Amino acid sequence: MRLAQVFANLLGNAAKYTDPGGAINLAAERSGDQAIITVRDNGIGISPKMLPRVFDLFAQEDRRGARAQGGLGIGLGLVKQLVELHGGYVEAHSDGVARGSAFIVRLQLANEDRPLRRCL
Repeated sequence: MRLAQVFANLLGNAAKYTDPGGAINLAAERSGDQAIITVRDNGIGISPKMLPRVFDLFAQEDRRGARAQGGLGIGLGLVKQLVELHGGYVEAHSDGVARGSAFIVRLQLANEDRPLRRCL
């Protein structure tokens, strides 16, 4: 349930900051004992100055014009916290403003020796 919230937030942000007709891609793959899920878009991107702080609570980039529909600045902070509660981590990538962004979530897969972590 909480992971659904993570991906709903990431996909919602991608839709919010990508122009109509733009591309949003969701990909999942297995790499060893990890699931790697990537949400990538060709939207407005993230400035190099903001990228290191993108998961900080209440951190927001100054957006003016058509994409000035900022939220409260808690969504990506919540994403990070929920992913970490599940024993994973999330990272953000962008080549800069107007160059899109990618959010990569890495989660450990369960096995007989390592059962699923439950987050209520």
